[in-house]
Amino acid sequence: MTYCIGDCKKYRVTKPTHIGRYAAGQKRCNYCEVFVDYEGILCPCCNRHLRCLPRSKKDKEKYREQVVRKRTKIN
Repeated sequence: MTYCIGDCKKYRVTKPTHIGRYAAGQKRCNYCEVFVDYEGILCPCCNRHLRCLPRSKKDKEKYREQVVRKRTKIN
């Protein structure tokens, strides 16, 4: 059984202004109900999988547009 021990507060981030959370590299822990800036695929607090992509179709399309726009600025 897993439970939130509060370590996720160290990795908690604020919402970016001009880009979506997932396009900015933030991930969400559904169990702790927090967005974190963490490189791993498991939550550092409860060891559950972090969500890296939006759930809804509309938000997934918006995410893809933001990622493509982000890549073209880099190149």
